[in-house]
Amino acid sequence: MGSCESVLPLTSVPGREITTDTLLLAELAGDVPCRVCFDLGTGTGEVLKNADLYGGSCVFSVGIDVSFEALKKFDKAFGQPVNCSVEMVSSVFTGGCADLVLANPPYNTAGKGRPSPDSTRREAREGDSLLVYRFIFAGAYLLEPGGCMIITGRPAAMSITETGMRAAGFCRLERFEKQGVSAVKAFLPRKP
Repeated sequence: MGSCESVLPLTSVPGREITTDTLLLAELAGDVPCRVCFDLGTGTGEVLKNADLYGGSCVFSVGIDVSFEALKKFDKAFGQPVNCSVEMVSSVFTGGCADLVLANPPYNTAGKGRPSPDSTRREAREGDSLLVYRFIFAGAYLLEPGGCMIITGRPAAMSITETGMRAAGFCRLERFEKQGVSAVKAFLPRKP
């Protein structure tokens, strides 16, 4: 399992590429009962489209991304797209409004790693070294007590992700791996 497998598209439709990290996130999301789901870094919304959220009790889903170009391809049948950075989540949304938050944050530090020749994908894959923590803390802000966050990334970076999740107050961390991609599922503690 090489970590480069996570960026190979499983479809060849431009703008609708489904990668193994998207599929892992969608698969894990389908196992979590929820009423309100946020997808941070949603891109074109493929996680929400491929997750079986509507087969369960999910009533409302929101896809958040900074790329207006990617959000133009978002299928509104699977949620509401919102153009917003993770840094602005606490200014735009009410805290504790969701019971499930999904995230597939950028995994290349700007200027490092193999950049994509496609500008939209390059934008989606690059960020600064603290961006993953911004995703984690935005997810913690959105979740109600007892809520679940699932975040994907490269296996080599999962210990950093787990450290950030513990710092944000998450507990019961579970790690999953599939085809060179890792994910962490964690919960905020319930209030006593």
